[in-house]
Amino acid sequence: MDETATWAVIPSIRAPDMEAAVAFYCDVLGFVLDSSEPTGDNSSLHRGSARIMLEVPSDHFSAAYNQAIRERILSLSATALYIEATDLEDLHRRVQAAGVTVVDPLAWRPWNQDEFTIEDHVGNWLTFWNAPLKRRG
Repeated sequence: MDETATWAVIPSIRAPDMEAAVAFYCDVLGFVLDSSEPTGDNSSLHRGSARIMLEVPSDHFSAAYNQAIRERILSLSATALYIEATDLEDLHRRVQAAGVTVVDPLAWRPWNQDEFTIEDHVGNWLTFWNAPLKRRG
């Protein structure tokens, strides 16, 4: 195993419209676009040290893979991506002000962290968390 690798896993979120996905993730959730264009077929984003990919069906993939992507886009899943957010309370206020669906509200969890879960613009769940040094009162 290469110990110098910087990214072990980068989740890829499939979306029907790249421009709308980039706008949601950057403008609402505070991700930064690493790709050069927000309208490409594949975009890389980061928020702190968290990295994600956004993808739409494209010529880069086989016809069968593109069909599978189209069939899965907008389908429900119980999977949630866990993303650390050092600005958790500010982010929570921001998503509420933007009218984002909060699936599970901001709360202290017994595994020693504060967290909340949202639904993105196409139904994917993202859980943002922060583990403070000690439990808040």
